[in-house]
Amino acid sequence: MTVLFPVLIRRAAAEAERRLRAGAGLLAAIAGEPDRTDRDALRRLLAQEARIDRLERRADEHDRELRALRADLDSLIAQLNERLLPRLDERIHEAERDLTTLATGLVRTGRETAAQRSGLETVENRLSELRGKLTRMEQRAGLWRDLQANIARMGDDIDSLRSRLPARHPSAPPAGPAAIGDPQPLTGTDA
Repeated sequence: MTVLFPVLIRRAAAEAERRLRAGAGLLAAIAGEPDRTDRDALRRLLAQEARIDRLERRADEHDRELRALRADLDSLIAQLNERLLPRLDERIHEAERDLTTLATGLVRTGRETAAQRSGLETVENRLSELRGKLTRMEQRAGLWRDLQANIARMGDDIDSLRSRLPARHPSAPPAGPAAIGDPQPLTGTDA
């Protein structure tokens, strides 16, 4: 802590010394010829000396007070350091531990997130593959249904063709090529 009072004290002392020298010159002149004006000057010089002495005593008192204040401030700062610094160190260590724990948790979470993201991408890829397979199966099922419907229609067509053909007895000779081309008599079911 910088105190400006010693600087002021030095200035006051320099001014007092200057005035004393001027007064010493005045005293030398007074000692040579004692007149009334010189006696007044001598009285003034003595009054100024007394004033300078009082100022020096006050400056010394202020200096002692400032030194006592400085000692009190140094004691207070030492006490504050003794009380606060250990707790401050503990708090700093706690904050460092908390930050380390937080950073470790963030790194762990980042790794878990990356693993989950990778797993999620794998699941999404598998899901898209399954959707593709499902689409192909639906297409095949549609084709199979169309095939079954076509076969059912063909079966119906075959049944209607059979119903048009005359019923043959097992003892009847098979029809030859000319018999196939012959027109068949119409029955009531053909209309």
